Amino acid sequence: MPGPIQSLSRGAALLRLLATGEGRLGLSDAAASLGLPKGTVYGILRTLRQEGLVEQDPVSGKYGLGAELARLGGRYLQTHELRAHALAWADDLARGTGEAVHVGVPHRSGVLIVHHVFRPDNTPQVLETGTVVPLGGTALGAVLGAYASHSAEPPASSPALADSAEAVRDRGWACVPGPARDGTASIAVPIRDRRRGAVAAVSVTGSADRVCADGPVRASLVSAARTCARSISRSLGDTDRP
Repeated sequence: MPGPIQSLSRGAALLRLLATGEGRLGLSDAAASLGLPKGTVYGILRTLRQEGLVEQDPVSGKYGLGAELARLGGRYLQTHELRAHALAWADDLARGTGEAVHVGVPHRSGVLIVHHVFRPDNTPQVLETGTVVPLGGTALGAVLGAYASHSAEPPASSPALADSAEAVRDRGWACVPGPARDGTASIAVPIRDRRRGAVAAVSVTGSADRVCADGPVRASLVSAARTCARSISRSLGDTDRP
């Protein structure tokens, strides 16, 4: 079987570099980060710019991601099969619990958020659809990491709430506190397809004192999340209970 096309692999690496960096990057910095000759990187940048995938600042000469990527990424999310199945159920879960809801799928860098429903209140919120969150320290990551490999243990973010992969699988859900000093907590449940594999996860996120009332996780939130996950799973062809 033929191997990967080197120029495409390098182009993808360059796009990832621009996506993870702060602001724009100059040619020398990009070449140094990738360990490639400047001439090679310049040729890739010039081609990506012609395709609209990269933009160059006319003043500084530095490069950043192009608008065409936003169109392609938006189209990917619009046509994502699982997202289409999850829309109505996730919206119902947010309305029923009064909390934010996320649906995530496995990604090479962690968990890709394919759908995000805001809390049904007037507090400021930032749309996270299209972002990637890490496996470690997130409820979505704890669930997908636990079901991805029976031998891998997802990183524990807090001894109080983080569980082993085996505990997550046995219980069927995970609860993980938010980032340090964030004051939130999330409950996540796996979403399965017709092959019974955990192809995604749905989470409910809210203030820790609402999610974990006086210590224990609120049973009503777990039940609501499991009902949502079960409904999405059935729409994907799963005939058994999660």
